[in-house]
Amino acid sequence: MIDDCCIPPSARAERANARREKLIQVAREAFAANGFHATGIAQIADASGIRVGQIYRDFANKEAIVAVIVARDLEDFLSEQGLCAAGASGDTDAVRAWIARFVACEKPDGGRLIAEIMAEASRNARIGEIVRDVHDSMGRELAAALRLLVPSSVSPERFACVAEMIQTIAMGVFQRRVTEQEHLSIEVIEALMGCINAAIDRLRDEATEPASAAQA
Repeated sequence: MIDDCCIPPSARAERANARREKLIQVAREAFAANGFHATGIAQIADASGIRVGQIYRDFANKEAIVAVIVARDLEDFLSEQGLCAAGASGDTDAVRAWIARFVACEKPDGGRLIAEIMAEASRNARIGEIVRDVHDSMGRELAAALRLLVPSSVSPERFACVAEMIQTIAMGVFQRRVTEQEHLSIEVIEALMGCINAAIDRLRDEATEPASAAQA
């Protein structure tokens, strides 16, 4: 057996990264299958073949593993679904299309794991903090995207309000898709998007009101 001190630093780092990735994937599957509350570090160690002591060297606790999973999922979601790209390019049609996909939530990948994390957030202060951080991060991205659709003279609080509205509606659709496996008709989704588009239009009206008043 080769001692770690004889392995080049680059190889050790590569091996450590591979171990962490394996652990994260095994933990993700265990949380989704058994629930966060019912899954312990010992179970993750057994399933991954990684010793408990090594897990605690990589992660301070189970919540730290969840934090990595949630942060990564959010980053992947924002980049893969195109909100960040749309915002960077200034493509208003792409922003509206992203919001429509976000609300429709037609394929809630990882839904069981997200539902478990949301449930645990009400019992575990650390998980609750993680969920709030993700919510706040998503809200900031949405508010920034809305600024492409509406003149910037509107107050930040109004942008934040509409972003919160979009997230609240999307979470309701997500819960129906995951927990009840409910089929939502296109008419329902269109009605919800109608509410959102009306809120965006109100922001646009607010942005033009000062100019109209000045001209009068």
